[in-house]
Amino acid sequence: MAHFIFSAFSDESGESTIKGQIAACKENGIAEMELRGFGKELNINNMTVEQAKEIKKTIDDEGMKVASIGSAYGKINIKDDFEPHFEAFKNTIEVAKILEAKYIRIFSFFFDKDDSYDEYKEEVFRRVKAMVDYADENGIMCCHENEKGIYGDTAERCLEVLEACGGKLRAVFDPANFVQCGVDTLKAYDLLKDYVEYMHVKDALYADGQVVPAGEGEGNVEEIIRKLSFKWARIVLSLEPHLKVFEGFDALENDDETKKGMDKHTYATYKESFKAAADAMHKLAEKVQPIRTGIVGVGNMGSSHIRNFLDGDMSEMRVTAVADINPERLEWAKKNVPWAKRYSTAKELFESGECDAVIIAVPHYFHPPYVIEALKNGLHVVSEKPAGVYTKQVREMNEFAAKSDKVFAMMFNQRTNCVFRKMKEIVDSGKYGEIRRVNWIITDWYRTQAYYNSGGWRATWSGEGGGVLLNQCPHQLDLWQWICGMPSKIRAFCSEGKWHDIEVEDDVTIYAEYPNGATGVFITTTGDYPGTNRFEITLDKAKIICEKAEKITLIELEDGLTHNIQTAKDGFVRIGTHTVDVETDGKNEQHSGVLNAFAGRILHGTPLVADGKEGINGLTISNAAHLSSWTNETVSIPFDEDKYYDLLMEHVKNSRAKTNVVEQVADDMSDTY
Repeated sequence: MAHFIFSAFSDESGESTIKGQIAACKENGIAEMELRGFGKELNINNMTVEQAKEIKKTIDDEGMKVASIGSAYGKINIKDDFEPHFEAFKNTIEVAKILEAKYIRIFSFFFDKDDSYDEYKEEVFRRVKAMVDYADENGIMCCHENEKGIYGDTAERCLEVLEACGGKLRAVFDPANFVQCGVDTLKAYDLLKDYVEYMHVKDALYADGQVVPAGEGEGNVEEIIRKLSFKWARIVLSLEPHLKVFEGFDALENDDETKKGMDKHTYATYKESFKAAADAMHKLAEKVQPIRTGIVGVGNMGSSHIRNFLDGDMSEMRVTAVADINPERLEWAKKNVPWAKRYSTAKELFESGECDAVIIAVPHYFHPPYVIEALKNGLHVVSEKPAGVYTKQVREMNEFAAKSDKVFAMMFNQRTNCVFRKMKEIVDSGKYGEIRRVNWIITDWYRTQAYYNSGGWRATWSGEGGGVLLNQCPHQLDLWQWICGMPSKIRAFCSEGKWHDIEVEDDVTIYAEYPNGATGVFITTTGDYPGTNRFEITLDKAKIICEKAEKITLIELEDGLTHNIQTAKDGFVRIGTHTVDVETDGKNEQHSGVLNAFAGRILHGTPLVADGKEGINGLTISNAAHLSSWTNETVSIPFDEDKYYDLLMEHVKNSRAKTNVVEQVADDMSDTY
């Protein structure tokens, strides 16, 4: 879904300097700017390249960005000379490049009341295309704004202009301007939606065209923002207050009616009117995407989640805060999500009041204590896998979560894969009888020694809590039990440092038994190449084969194994089989699917992909495998969790990790993430 970026016509803050405009934006939660003017004399249309360079330096120093150039090109009469206008446009494109703006807004030329739209239509298209083509050649995207008095003052004529440019021209949608033209904004949006690139957040009244704060007029601003939220894109919401006549207005606009409407408002200062408009914009966006989300840990997974947010993959959620003990990772967050509050500890984030929900993406040992701490602070939580390192710790987390009224989810994103969902559906249907045997060979995790040398905590008992089972295989162990159920006994052989110079397991064979007599084998390693990923489930009347988590083969038997073994007259009978085409829905939403379901549970009570309390199941198999290997015995499930913990701590005590994460977890929260 859409990720909203808040921008604004910063000159309407009443500030005539770039520093003043930046400060006004930051005070009002606005991360980017639509530059238009700086007082009476300087505006974006007459700015020189040298002036742009000076402004860009200030923008960079202040950590701000320019989303768009709020130019007035195309705001001349269709009968005026276009060539000098076009030459000035070329200069502004150079300014846009220096300011690193993605967009430049343009218009489709004013008409006198007696002018014929049809007579000048082709000239409008010629002029607009000239600007669009030149900007496109220079890496800038033109966005056409609907405006009263120009060719594109109705949705239908806007569409004509957009289509005439062959896909190079996009639309900046302005609800207030459509209201002032007597246009139904919802019908206009539906007509132009495929072209809408960003939006001017501005509202108005049909009676007299007066501009009012977003949501207080008749422009259906909230509904349009909601419609935009369903775009899989980064969407700029650019605030255009028009609540108070600002310095430089006359140099930019010749619209007396708009000016009269602005004079009707009684805001005492520019600061007050700008804040009122910004508050209204944020209020509407928060109604559409209400869940303020914090990310604890901005390492590989945390930064991946942030990228998914930036790509617009999350519905109803927005990143408002991040935490990490590493200043370099906070700097990365500052650059990529500058609007998000940054904290050097998880405790600070949990207590900040900036979040409704958090994603825990830190080393494994920290997952349970951070989940508990977040729940204590009234936050909904989704934890990265695995649920923890040892079941005793995870059980404590689950018991606490069970007493909380907050949503707790696990990041078991492989459960969203249509292939695994279909396998579970087939098994759960009971159509083919009970499971008899499960085999999963998952050896396509090949890693070199350099991989293990890349982090002091990696592949150590005190840093990571295990090897291939804890690092690479939590998803597969979860899927195994999710689809096939929990085994009752485990006999495992976990070879520690067999193929690499590490202290944890890098080669594992697990033999499992089920209460119904079925058996299973799970084989994994980081030392095979090329590896295999083959998951087989033998049922009484069928076999399911999954290759590389991509393709399902379902082989149906004409007679059930149990029945055939007991009743067949021929000792070497071959049961008839046929392969069935298995259809899936093709969806594999991964992390965004988990988070969208998480948001759905919070807001609408809809199902999670994986309840947080289910995280203990796959970890139980992992712990049982380690315990079996260490004791050289078959382990029954449930097993002695205290015994496992004691043996794990012995391994931790002898660990060669540079950082003892177990000791960090034992410290006060303020001394950790």
